[in-house]
Amino acid sequence: MNKKKEPANKYFQEALSDFVYDAASGRAIRHLADTGFTTAQIVRQLNYPTPFAKVQHTVTRHLRECGILLDELPAASDELQTVILNKDLPEKLYPLLAERTLQNGEEASYVSCPFGMQDVFSSGKDASTLFLLTGREREYLEGIAWEQKMMYHRLNRRMLEISVQIAAEVTGICFYFLKSGEKCVISHSYL
Repeated sequence: MNKKKEPANKYFQEALSDFVYDAASGRAIRHLADTGFTTAQIVRQLNYPTPFAKVQHTVTRHLRECGILLDELPAASDELQTVILNKDLPEKLYPLLAERTLQNGEEASYVSCPFGMQDVFSSGKDASTLFLLTGREREYLEGIAWEQKMMYHRLNRRMLEISVQIAAEVTGICFYFLKSGEKCVISHSYL
């Protein structure tokens, strides 16, 4: 009988702990994330010690609930027309993608994010790509709990700047514009 009470008690304690955490800091974390703070900046802003992983989980869940971070695109990728973009300097790629984002709206523009599938955040070839980014841009990517599968991030200004800088180096990054029905792929070969 005690064994049956133990799991129920543990479940209740976890639920109570989650409720207290959400009431104490969940709203503040979501607000700070909405105003552009990275997960690391949020941790530094909190008046009481909160583990980075807990804040990261809250931020990631919030991005998902807001539709900023998706597991799947709202449209099938094979229904989109593929547009090949030459591997070019970010100065040329940025205006092109910014114009498409403006035409489609941010809520219909996404970039694929293979960061959980690749070893981007540890040492190695892919990790060196992050040195192309500013510290705050790296902090933003590191503050999301990427799953080990392709994920999709809304192409807001921050993510547009980040993805344009690393698109030529990280394989698997594509830009999706759902209203115009386009999938923009960066060519990694010289023809």
